[in-house]
Amino acid sequence: MPTFSNAVADATETRQAVRALAHASRAFADPADTYQVVGELLGTLRSLEQVLEQVAAAHVRHQDQAFLDNGDRSGGLLEADAAARALRRASALVGQAERAVDEASQHSGRIAWHPAPTHDEPALDPFARDPFDQHPVTSRKGLSL
Repeated sequence: MPTFSNAVADATETRQAVRALAHASRAFADPADTYQVVGELLGTLRSLEQVLEQVAAAHVRHQDQAFLDNGDRSGGLLEADAAARALRRASALVGQAERAVDEASQHSGRIAWHPAPTHDEPALDPFARDPFDQHPVTSRKGLSL
């Protein structure tokens, strides 16, 4: 359960929740559920972008406490600055992902999912010979689906 006050505990829980989603999203019984999942991912990315910015800001705000393990203060400042810059780059990349997922959400929202059709006829063979084809497939060797 989120604490809203303990960043370490909430980050750990987030990792577990995303891991569970990765497992659960391997298959969808109802493709209409994808729209809601995309929407939740969109919100997650927006929050992740904010978190990355805030963690970057913490590296800058507290850089007076940054030292290397050997006590080197200037090295600690350099590492804090480098961490902040990398986190800001990550935030920008997550922002790009957020815009792509937003676009996907818009497309997904236009889909009206219908039940899969049921056919009494046998499935069509994708390798069946087309009478108008001048170069029929004579072997399936080397093809993969």
